[in-house]
Amino acid sequence: MATNDRLTKAQRRDEARRKAAELRARQEREQRRNKIIGIALLVLAVAVIVGAIAFLVKQRIDGDRSPVNLPEKVGTDIQVPSTGDAARGGIPVSKQGVGVLVADGVVVDVYLDFMCPHCASFEQTQGAEIDALLDPKTGRDDVTIVYHVVSILDGASLGNNYSTRAANAVSVVADKDPDHFVAFMNALFASQPKENTPGHGDKRLAEIAQSVGVPATVTNQFTATASYNGKTLRTFVPWTSAVTNTLPMVNGRGSTPTILVNGEDWMEWPAEPLSARVQAALGETPQDAPEETPETDQ
Repeated sequence: MATNDRLTKAQRRDEARRKAAELRARQEREQRRNKIIGIALLVLAVAVIVGAIAFLVKQRIDGDRSPVNLPEKVGTDIQVPSTGDAARGGIPVSKQGVGVLVADGVVVDVYLDFMCPHCASFEQTQGAEIDALLDPKTGRDDVTIVYHVVSILDGASLGNNYSTRAANAVSVVADKDPDHFVAFMNALFASQPKENTPGHGDKRLAEIAQSVGVPATVTNQFTATASYNGKTLRTFVPWTSAVTNTLPMVNGRGSTPTILVNGEDWMEWPAEPLSARVQAALGETPQDAPEETPETDQ
């Protein structure tokens, strides 16, 4: 009987050890499962927070892009750059300066988007012509270039709204530092990002502007905001939206660059110099054009 009792006790001890081992294993499994669930919940919470921050940042970039909340045309309810022409929806530039539209003469309307490679090509092929026509000393008194900065290619910057942000920055310069308006536009095309990339960030836009002489007091305004229809938007986003809606339809479509010379679409710009087109619009022949007065050192 004693032997049988000892075996029974040993069996009971082994059984207790087995159950204890099973309990520990079950507890460890529950701890691992709870840890995994906790990590998953933490990751989900972080993702929600990051998503919320990204949404707020996007709203900060240029606000709600819904046309319901942005103007469809230039009106008295939006802020226009100080050098802007609300009637034409653009920034006029003549020999007399930025913001000056020559009453009698040729008006060249240039519709451009800073993400558009063909717009950069226009600047490369006709930039020197434009500079010569607008030169304060030797340029023509009867020519105005009106720049209409639009944002039709926001979708080509991977959700970063580069076209709108660049247009807003250029409008700020036109408003606060017009002497560097054209130089800043040219610099943006010289460093143009490729389509389907995020485009330049706000810091880089400020660096490009400062590289052509725009002071930091002006570039700091690139991210300034104002209220429009209850929305907080960058200052000239409503202006940009309104200008974009003035893009004319040529051959059934609106695209950039669109160049109008006295209201007529100019399709020959890759091969024909702008000065020749201006002369033709004025009814001049090449020999009729005013001669440049050579500069002399004083």
